[in-house]
Amino acid sequence: MARYRLVGGSIGNVGVQFERKDDDREIARRVVNLLADRRMLWKDFSSEIEEHCIKSAIEVRRELGVHLDNPDISDHLADQLRLLQRLFRSFIDELDPRDLDPWGGTRHHYMGTDPMSTALGRLRGLVGVQLGTLASHYDLDLGEDLATIVPAEEGWFFERFTPDP
Repeated sequence: MARYRLVGGSIGNVGVQFERKDDDREIARRVVNLLADRRMLWKDFSSEIEEHCIKSAIEVRRELGVHLDNPDISDHLADQLRLLQRLFRSFIDELDPRDLDPWGGTRHHYMGTDPMSTALGRLRGLVGVQLGTLASHYDLDLGEDLATIVPAEEGWFFERFTPDP
């Protein structure tokens, strides 16, 4: 829901000017919409290309920064958005090609694991918890695709975001 603030008025021919200000729920709704458009969060791992995911993560971080620049955002929501920014930054850092073994090898990873899938799985799990928290706190609906990364264990408040079979 948007809020409005009186910023001006006139007497002759009666006029009033208002400034539209978004409340936290509206900002959170926009963040959920931003993340819902990121297929890297819900599409099959095999469909994802590392460079595209990194570009998408960079764009998410930038858009979250735009929301953080809103002077009316509450400290609580700002903390949640900063955490989301850190999660996407960690994802990018984990896949950074400059992050090589000092002995000239590749990134450290366990035998038989794909670094991209590992990083993406971690990102999805952590972002899923944050999405569940945002959706629950601000009473927002998540799309069917995005709801697949929100934990849905029985008894959790995230349970209502589980897509119906």
